[in-house]
Amino acid sequence: MAQKISRVSVWNIRRAFKKFGNDALKDRTCGRPVEQLNPRFCKIVVKNWQEQRCGARKLHVILRRKGYGVSLRKISKVMVANGFQKPCIKRRKPRKYRRYEWPLPNLMWHTDWYELDDGQWLIPYIDDCTRRVMGCGVFEHATTRNALTVLYKAIADNGVVPLYLNSDRGTQFYANTRDKKGNAKHEFEQALEMLGIDFRPSRPRHPQTNGKNERWNGIVAREYDDRFRSIDHFVRWYNSKRVSEAIDYQTPDDKYRRMTK
Repeated sequence: MAQKISRVSVWNIRRAFKKFGNDALKDRTCGRPVEQLNPRFCKIVVKNWQEQRCGARKLHVILRRKGYGVSLRKISKVMVANGFQKPCIKRRKPRKYRRYEWPLPNLMWHTDWYELDDGQWLIPYIDDCTRRVMGCGVFEHATTRNALTVLYKAIADNGVVPLYLNSDRGTQFYANTRDKKGNAKHEFEQALEMLGIDFRPSRPRHPQTNGKNERWNGIVAREYDDRFRSIDHFVRWYNSKRVSEAIDYQTPDDKYRRMTK
């Protein structure tokens, strides 16, 4: 009673001592026993991570498609051990959010200018449904003419004109000074009208409207590194090899081909 334990606990300790000796009195850590990882498997995880530079969940899908029946937990352990990700002591619950996207390819494209580390300006045209980069260009200056040059080339290369186009209200795309009817003579808007494209600029101070393009900018900032010779090389890799969680772990090219057959 002085130790504040029950008689049953004392009997269990006595029984264990008779069976296992002093080993029965050693402290035991709770949870499943630590399993040593296969060095060959660790090398496979590291190699695939160096190719994709992605998180554990996406890497789990990639390895599973290659025939490796290994758990997500083990992949996370390898990535933590190699410093590819930080250990998550308090696992957070997934945040609920609502995603809006068009049901078919080429109904809406997104575009915006993004400044690269070297001071040059990048502009992509991204399909809303498949996340595929339909066209892309890098220039020294972010101008309306350069934006239209990439748009015309994207239309010619893909043989399709989008129904809608979304961008922010930057001066390269949108005339902020307009008449009482909301009309303005802006070169970009007039070009879209001639092409039969319905221009839908984002709401003021609401970048979520152009969220697909904002997401692309984040991918470029994180993943455009020494693996790629140029931005064109990066775009080809992004379209053909980089699987995306947003489109059920497919590549943009795969989903685009599947939905345009």
